[in-house]
Amino acid sequence: MRYVPPGPDKRSFTCPRCGVVAQQKWYPLLYDPGDWIAWISKWAQAISRERDYSSFDQFLKQVSELPSVLIPVTELPQNRLTIAFCQHCHRFTLWLGDAMIYPRVGEAPPPHEEMPPQIRKLYEEARGVLPASPRASAALLRVALEGLLEEAGYRQGRLADRLEKAREDGKLSAGTYELAEVLRYAGNAAAHYEPWKIDPSQGEEDREMVYHLFVFVNYVTDELIAKPRQIGEMARKINEKVRKKNS
Repeated sequence: MRYVPPGPDKRSFTCPRCGVVAQQKWYPLLYDPGDWIAWISKWAQAISRERDYSSFDQFLKQVSELPSVLIPVTELPQNRLTIAFCQHCHRFTLWLGDAMIYPRVGEAPPPHEEMPPQIRKLYEEARGVLPASPRASAALLRVALEGLLEEAGYRQGRLADRLEKAREDGKLSAGTYELAEVLRYAGNAAAHYEPWKIDPSQGEEDREMVYHLFVFVNYVTDELIAKPRQIGEMARKINEKVRKKNS
């Protein structure tokens, strides 16, 4: 899966809302540190309501004396507020300076659409803590992996043994099994007193490594949950049609 880290002013990146590499349209916003917009609005409403235009000169005088009513964000590079609209899902991300402040999910992709509700909660929690603690995200994703195996009927034994059994049963392909093993190892390292060598603050390579732990959970969801449901539904429909023809 191609991954382009989100970043300020990038023309395209992997959208954290839909998980697709898509073009982004950027727009500058205004920075209003003193909440002067609300103050001006109240003045304007009072003048309009009371029809007392004699106070308008006083209003203009006060406005002219304000230190800064509205500051274009381009003049405040460290505090500039910008918004980017994804051209695929038409949802937005909000940026303060170089930091994405909404949504607060770091760079993680959205969960698989057929992820079970309880596992989805864990996944979303891992997304939520990612900006503050990638290590906590990895530990939570390991728990989500355990939950997926339980949902698929593998409830006994160590996580490594359950993954091996799912592979032997043909529920996990060899490739997805390897990804799940990487996730298990990363989760173990994050949950125990071991050096955590992945540091997303050090560059795009480490950020991509953390991002892919989320991708791995979605792959496992697809093979353990989504595909069996799709196959079962297809088999049921075919059986129903065959019975109707033979009846």
